[in-house]
Amino acid sequence: MQVNIRFRMSNFKNILVPFDDNAQSIGALEYAAMFASGIGAKITALHLADPKDYHSKEEFQQELTEMIAQQLRPKLQEIQQTYGDVRKIDLQTRGLEKSIPQHIVEFSKENEIDFVVMRSHGLPNTDDWDMHLKSTNAYQVVLESTSPVFTFTQIPVKPKMKNILVPLDLSEGSLYKVPFAVSLAQQFDATLHLVSASEHKEDQEELQQRLDAVSNELTEKGIKIIKNSLFPGTLPAAIHAYTDKSGIDLVIIMSRPGFKWSDLWVSPKAKRIISHSKVPVVSIRSNKPLEVDL
Repeated sequence: MQVNIRFRMSNFKNILVPFDDNAQSIGALEYAAMFASGIGAKITALHLADPKDYHSKEEFQQELTEMIAQQLRPKLQEIQQTYGDVRKIDLQTRGLEKSIPQHIVEFSKENEIDFVVMRSHGLPNTDDWDMHLKSTNAYQVVLESTSPVFTFTQIPVKPKMKNILVPLDLSEGSLYKVPFAVSLAQQFDATLHLVSASEHKEDQEELQQRLDAVSNELTEKGIKIIKNSLFPGTLPAAIHAYTDKSGIDLVIIMSRPGFKWSDLWVSPKAKRIISHSKVPVVSIRSNKPLEVDL
């Protein structure tokens, strides 16, 4: 199997961080600052508020002012001390006229956002039977956004990007994430970890060939690679097990665009990975191989 990967550096110039009054969502700003540092990127912090939650505009303005003073400004000062070269963090507020995911997706398109960083509440204690009935704002954004979406259920204590996990399967779309992973690896001098898994023995030889082909191609181009053996079982289970034991800082996955009726009966792999991950996950949506030749 031969894989020819064409490289194009991703543009990380406009970063969107939706937030509310929760410390976890505000903490996403520091994660975004890690990306913005050194590359002159702009961060937009977008606060979405439902007017129906307030008796008057004055009440809303007072609560927003208090949140900025007590939570947002201290976090921005902390970011400035750690990432002194972050060019700009722009604060915008929108009233909710649609759902939160719709606002985020539309704002991203209108403002040419390169990627979104947001908190996911996660569903860590939910089994697969219950999971198909539940969703989160973050997962809806993942399904609909044309920009990559970074989600996390736990804020990293010290945001970093040194070990990136790239799961591969036999689908054509699985390779679409590789150029994005390469861009991150080049920007942060990170190491890529390649992992695959299958419950079916008949697929394992082909999966190993794909791992070898991608590993060889990237190594020839000077990308630091740790190629890992095939795991038995499901890919989400392999991702979680490997992440726990290998100091992974980010997992990169492909997300299927939009809603399908089968989602009511089968919990998508992406949802399981996002909901249970202990490290940030970036989901990339793509319908055609813009960057990969097979």
